[in-house]
Amino acid sequence: MTMLRVTGLSKSFGGVSAVRDVSFAVAAGEMLALIGPNGAGKSTCFNMVGGQLRPDAGVVTLGDQVITGQRPRAVWARGVGRTFQITATFASMTVRENVQVALLSAAGRLAGWWRPAARQCVAEAAALLDQVGLSAQADRGAGVLAYGDLKRLELAVPCPTRPGCC
Repeated sequence: MTMLRVTGLSKSFGGVSAVRDVSFAVAAGEMLALIGPNGAGKSTCFNMVGGQLRPDAGVVTLGDQVITGQRPRAVWARGVGRTFQITATFASMTVRENVQVALLSAAGRLAGWWRPAARQCVAEAAALLDQVGLSAQADRGAGVLAYGDLKRLELAVPCPTRPGCC
């Protein structure tokens, strides 16, 4: 079953074509790599899929829903996440707490000041950390992780947008 389909995606900046007629599909459980040299349009393509940029042409479909042109938060809420070249984690928090914040955000429960976040979504965070191979580092500060481990942590953060989390 195709989860994400990109058809004919194009984007130009002035007279420069950054992305021209890109199409691909990602099935459930599949990983797909988009590779190329600097300036090839990879980030521009991801920015269009994630809603940070509006494409000049083309369609992005998630499941059976067209998400082209939706705002980044709406795309994230539907389950499309990404990582960036420069990692974006909370260095002063533990690995587990970084995932718990994502879980609480996805559940709309970030404003629960009366209940400490560290006690919420513990099992769900553990399951996500297990998926990305970081269970043994759950109590370490994110600020001391090696770069590769930070990238794995970033992979766990978009996962809570799946239905049924927390």
